[in-house]
Amino acid sequence: MTTLYLHIGNHRTATSSIQAFMLANWETLLSRGVLHPMRVGRHFALFNAIFSGRRSVKEVSQDLMTRARKHPFDVHSIVLSDEDVCMRTDLTPLAELSNHFDVKVVFALRRQDLWLESWYLQNIKWQWNKSLAHCTLTEFLARQEEFHWAYYDRLLGHCAALFGQDNVLPYVFEKAQMPDGPVTAFCHRIGITDMVGLTPAPHVNQSYSPSAAEFVRLLPLDEAPDKYRSRLEGAVKLVDSTLAPAEHSSLLMDHSTRMEIINRHAEGNANVAQKYFNREALFLEPLPAPDAPLAQMVLPQDSGMLMRDYVAPMVRGLIRQYIDSTPKT
Repeated sequence: MTTLYLHIGNHRTATSSIQAFMLANWETLLSRGVLHPMRVGRHFALFNAIFSGRRSVKEVSQDLMTRARKHPFDVHSIVLSDEDVCMRTDLTPLAELSNHFDVKVVFALRRQDLWLESWYLQNIKWQWNKSLAHCTLTEFLARQEEFHWAYYDRLLGHCAALFGQDNVLPYVFEKAQMPDGPVTAFCHRIGITDMVGLTPAPHVNQSYSPSAAEFVRLLPLDEAPDKYRSRLEGAVKLVDSTLAPAEHSSLLMDHSTRMEIINRHAEGNANVAQKYFNREALFLEPLPAPDAPLAQMVLPQDSGMLMRDYVAPMVRGLIRQYIDSTPKT
């Protein structure tokens, strides 16, 4: 039976880089028996079609097998990737996939305090959720229970109930536990152990510097259509690149807030560590010191500096985009 790997997250664990890698190496992976179908990085539309009921699992399964069989290679594995799947409270609509494939669920585990910091920066960067787009960190953390998929024991337990615990394949998103990087760690989880001949993964969807993040938090990007929002994001990226380089901390939370989050997830994380890694601790990297410096998400109080360092570069970026997109006569 063909193996179907469902890569369902988590966000902020190099998912965009993984998807870009799978797409960039599409033909080479196919020649090795691994199909990343439809030549897209992310299978957002396919999963949405299943969960909405617009496409049945049987229909999707038949389509996937048809795609696999049309190639002159022995396809033994199919990979579907969409990090938003883990945000759904009920994954039962996917259970029927087991009637057609040997299903494996792949999920990256990032320590929740670090994940929340990164997830916060992602929300204010892309602003797809209007209610979170302009939150301060304190306001954002007050709503952390909404991010139910950060309770890894519950999520993996739900997946295990659908597909069996042996078919749930988590890995830990920590440098020491991913010695060759997150993309290679993912590849190993889906049975790709020979990385020779594969195009290295790009590093994409990076977070902004703290001051650029504060700048974008105050911008109404959520009011822009999706395509134009990408242009605005590109302009903010230019702002970030022109700011004077400076060493800055990536930490946003004070020590007491961090420990509250660590303690909130301690029991669930211990359960995951025991079930899937046969050890007591899930995350092995040390916590930041209580007096570790924090990122300063502040903008210049001087209006001239604000215009020079932030507003002008953003307008310049938009002008450049307009010129580049205007047909030459």
